[in-house]
Amino acid sequence: MKRPLEVVRTPTDLLEHAQGEVARRLEDLFGDADERTTALETLQRIIADVRSALDGTADGSIGADGSRRSRPGPLAHRGAEPLFSALMLEVLEHARGLPSPVAALDVMTAIESIRSSHLGRSGRDLSESLRTPDAFQLLVDVAHDFRSPLTSILFLAETLRDGHSGTVTEVQRSQLGLMYSAALGLASIASDIMDLARGERDLIDPEPEPYALVEVYSSVERLVRPVVEEKALELRIVVPEIAQVRGHPHAVSRVLLNLTTNALKFTDAGVVEIGAILRPRGMIRFYVRDTGRGIPEQRHSELFQAFKKRIGPDAEGHFFSGSGVGLSIARRLVRAMGSDLFFETADHEGTHFWFDLPTSPPSRT
Repeated sequence: MKRPLEVVRTPTDLLEHAQGEVARRLEDLFGDADERTTALETLQRIIADVRSALDGTADGSIGADGSRRSRPGPLAHRGAEPLFSALMLEVLEHARGLPSPVAALDVMTAIESIRSSHLGRSGRDLSESLRTPDAFQLLVDVAHDFRSPLTSILFLAETLRDGHSGTVTEVQRSQLGLMYSAALGLASIASDIMDLARGERDLIDPEPEPYALVEVYSSVERLVRPVVEEKALELRIVVPEIAQVRGHPHAVSRVLLNLTTNALKFTDAGVVEIGAILRPRGMIRFYVRDTGRGIPEQRHSELFQAFKKRIGPDAEGHFFSGSGVGLSIARRLVRAMGSDLFFETADHEGTHFWFDLPTSPPSRT
């Protein structure tokens, strides 16, 4: 039973609430019993450090009793990062039910501060790592480091924009919309880079699960709504009258979000429509279509490439392709679910992406 939100009034209340929820989920995060025991000890240490940060007694400052607190040493447990991420997500999940975002922002700032102190790298380490074969893994780690603070920026921008911290002018609302759009784009890139390092079978959960289509589309709509309003576009959502399907809701949401943000990016006027259509033989088609500028034919062959090789006598290495990483990850996710991603496009007439999935796929063995 989750702790009632009405008793969460201070940053400490919210931190304790998040700790309790993460502790209950340790079995999901760590399959091995010994790992869970170590993770629980690590979680308790993280919470103690975050509490000190909230109290202003971290990093060697003076505590309320006059004693000096020493800066915490690094956490060696390999599960520390998932614990930090889980705590941040729990705070974000419950922050929307609070009358003011201040407590949530304080807790997220403290969590990120302690996470950086435990898991951060020195500039020398970074410079040396960039010269090794593990440079791509370093890029993945940096992307992971970026995602938590970007998520905090998204939450803050949305909260301020919606007037939860006081009245905002139309100019301020527009500026916060731009801030949200930029942070959403960066957070999406960070997530995509992290997924580039994962094997295809690791991109989705092993077993399909029941989920509501309307909830998947509502979550995508909520994330992109500030971008839609800032660009003065029309967002249409078409969901069939079917209560639940079975599959991989997180992967479907990621694909739809990547396709939708891409559509919004290249649509300056008109409509972006996201939806699903029931197909014969127990299939369902997920799609995103827009009235944007379309994709030039010369770019079709590279559309799903995450990287392109530099060309020229002095060129070395690779760079992100013109379509970015999002479409590459979207196709990998769709293929991991046993389908493929298709598109139709015409210059200045828009683009249509779609993929078909069974409403109840078989379990993976």
